[in-house]
Amino acid sequence: MTTVSPRPRRTARTTRRVLALALVSALALTACGSDDGASVTTLGEEDGGSSSASGSSSSSASSSASATGTGELACAPVNPDMEADAIETIDIVAVDYGYEPESVEAPAGIVTFALDNQGAENHELAFLPGGGEVPFTDGAPDEAALEDAGAFELEAFSSGQTCNATYDLEPGEYTLFCIIETADGETHYELGMQGTLTVS
Repeated sequence: MTTVSPRPRRTARTTRRVLALALVSALALTACGSDDGASVTTLGEEDGGSSSASGSSSSSASSSASATGTGELACAPVNPDMEADAIETIDIVAVDYGYEPESVEAPAGIVTFALDNQGAENHELAFLPGGGEVPFTDGAPDEAALEDAGAFELEAFSSGQTCNATYDLEPGEYTLFCIIETADGETHYELGMQGTLTVS
């Protein structure tokens, strides 16, 4: 016969600790806001940077509590340990609402993208392997479809910063996009913030 141990009584001190941890967790989630709200992958965060842009890498998904383009966000470089091995660095400027240049070419292999946010709002640089339109459902980016397609991103950061993302790219077409929402609920992508990347 299996005996079940009684649950230890929770003291007032334990209750305060649990409440404090819950509050800290809630604040941390709130501070991570202003991203796009989609589960696009940030490649290389869990595996130390040995990732490719095929979508087969194990890595963390980036989702957030907020989908607006305002609020201070610091740059979070992607795969900085791979930058020394990059065969090319490609400079892209983010403006409200577009990328300059809109069309980019890159060699297959390890490439660094340096995104200079010169817009007034927060911007990201996301990649959709295979190219084409970013999938939407019910008027919002289709998170499941983006994840299935292997989309990945340099997460949003505030104006006046340049942030780098380094990837081991496979040949093919990629759509560049930003799906952060404006205060009106439209995504930057819908306002024209999209481009193309050709890797050969």
